[in-house]
Amino acid sequence: MGDCFTADTATSIGSRDSNRLIGKVSTALARTSPFINLLKGGTLPNVSSTVRVAVQERAVVAASLVAPAFVNDASMCGVFGSQDQVGTTEYSITLGTFRGRGPNVCVKDGRTAFMGSYIAAQDAMQKAIIQINNADIKSNLLLRSGVKFTMRQTGSFDSMINGDVQSIDTKFVGPSTVPNSILTFKALQRLVQFAREELLVEPFEGNDFKLIGSYELIESLRADANVVQDLRALTTGKYKLGEQSITGYQWEGPYRGVSFGVDQQPFRSNGFNGSGDLVLIEPETSTAATTGVAARKNSAWAQAKYEVAFLVGKDSFMRLLPEKYVGEGTFKFAPQLYAGELQWHYVVDSDCNMFGDYGWHKYQIQRAFQPYRPHAVIPILYQRCFDTLGGYSCSSSYTGA
Repeated sequence: MGDCFTADTATSIGSRDSNRLIGKVSTALARTSPFINLLKGGTLPNVSSTVRVAVQERAVVAASLVAPAFVNDASMCGVFGSQDQVGTTEYSITLGTFRGRGPNVCVKDGRTAFMGSYIAAQDAMQKAIIQINNADIKSNLLLRSGVKFTMRQTGSFDSMINGDVQSIDTKFVGPSTVPNSILTFKALQRLVQFAREELLVEPFEGNDFKLIGSYELIESLRADANVVQDLRALTTGKYKLGEQSITGYQWEGPYRGVSFGVDQQPFRSNGFNGSGDLVLIEPETSTAATTGVAARKNSAWAQAKYEVAFLVGKDSFMRLLPEKYVGEGTFKFAPQLYAGELQWHYVVDSDCNMFGDYGWHKYQIQRAFQPYRPHAVIPILYQRCFDTLGGYSCSSSYTGA
């Protein structure tokens, strides 16, 4: 009994629901995450702990792409033509796993407030799983992307960008080159042009790229002088885009080839470490609540100097889930949790849980990210600008009498 948990460590809610909440978690994730729908899904075969995948490169044609040489058809007898060349780039991918569990729950303490407390705790854990998935996708897009951009006030475009086609794990241009400007719409358009023409990144259906950034970045882009003029014209002409751009929570778009999404917890930083890696700041800390602990905003994150947004094109990465595995022969295992679904763990034993007083939720997330066109996602590092609220002194005011 010395290693058993006690009522002091158990949360005052209880449940004997053994349903796996797959649908609710998956639906909520798709509805609230701006990142999950950017990536195609797939299945990782059970062949090896590390899987090598080959991505077909664009063909190198044996002809000029400026002026292909065509000759008179009558002279083509016996001419075989020049030989084009093709190639592949290989990447290694590994299945990663994250496991978590909810607090120990004592059914005795929660009997009087069973229904409300159960649903509230369940909802809190679902949202936590959504946060983990969202952060996981963002983190992999940031670290494994093939091209990165640092926003500067002056200097050439080439000095602000690093990476190339089919590159992977690219770093920002370096610790000595830190951003000193917020992202402007002109710079965004230049970056879209670079992705289209030099990297040959394909846009999503609808011929648009997707920019995901903080609310303050989206508002800054909305306030751009040229954008304001266009939105006024669209709104005056009763175009649906103009109406949504002003009244909506985020831009539906596309606006000039870019659709916009809001990231509620963007990556923020105060600089690089000695290895040239961006040091990210945790957005939340924990604090004591009436019972247990609660998440609160991290003041260091709120006051951070730099922020990251993502410009994303089509087919950057695939998010793979493992094939179902239940064992072989007489070696049988229960179906594995892999998509972040919650499962209630409740086992009556002869030691710690003799009377079935305790239980807890558990979850497991398994996934692998397969690079396809890793240069199709471009993290953008920019400086956060302190903005005034536009207040002014009143020429006359109420007296308060």
